[in-house]
Amino acid sequence: MCELLGLSFNISIKPSISFTGFRSKGEQNPDGWGIAYYPVANNKNKSEKSAQIIKEPINSKKSNLSSFLTDYQKLESKLIISHVRKSSKKNFGHKNTHPFSRELNGCEYIFAHNGTFNNNKDDFNKGRFIPMGVTDSENIFCHILGCIEENGITQWDSGNGKENFEWLSNKLNEVNENGKLNCIFSDSEYLFCYQDNNGHHNNLYYLHRKPPYDKANLSDEELKIKLDEEKYDDQTGYVVATKRLTNEYWESFEPGELIVFKDGEIIYSNKRDFDHPTETNKGILEY
Repeated sequence: MCELLGLSFNISIKPSISFTGFRSKGEQNPDGWGIAYYPVANNKNKSEKSAQIIKEPINSKKSNLSSFLTDYQKLESKLIISHVRKSSKKNFGHKNTHPFSRELNGCEYIFAHNGTFNNNKDDFNKGRFIPMGVTDSENIFCHILGCIEENGITQWDSGNGKENFEWLSNKLNEVNENGKLNCIFSDSEYLFCYQDNNGHHNNLYYLHRKPPYDKANLSDEELKIKLDEEKYDDQTGYVVATKRLTNEYWESFEPGELIVFKDGEIIYSNKRDFDHPTETNKGILEY
């Protein structure tokens, strides 16, 4: 089963901790891996609208390139999406490896999906967006972008952002009726994370990382990391993943929930009120 990773922070980060634990998932998902991020602009508080995508149709744990990226100091961004793949239909190859990307309204959207659909690729109205591969994931991505464009959304924060997010959550639920849908995508500013609504598919979890940091153990690695040596005092944000990557407290998404992150904060959910959050995710769990 494919797995997803998303990070949204208030300042640029080097995702060595999360990516190291996530990369180990390649043993169970050997058909491809990829990471997409928006490089930091000259102003460290802003990101480029164009994405850097690095991916290979091979096992991430056996990839020299993914190993290199765990310590690559130039890989830093406020917003990062990664994916490891197990193909359900044996459609291998670079063009079928996540994340995918397309331009819309001058921004490069990036998208990764976990799940399967039985629809014919022509069943989805994709507007002007044409898939390059044959996966249902890329077809769904093109369909979502086509719907965004058709609905006239050019800026998510154009004064009616909540209405736009509500429209998106309804659209994702509509798409979800045709199959299994866990997905993470971004337009360079917002990180959109949606969990399948049928309750029988993989979960999504989110982790709030903020000072003061303590030691954390990667759940798939014999490795203990002192987070206070890895993070700046003013660095806060969220990590989203298909499975808990560390022994910290991870909160689970609700079925059919869309959570929208921006600059390391939760700004929308269609299932609960984050305007008055409860502090339930403090501390370290001992497995």
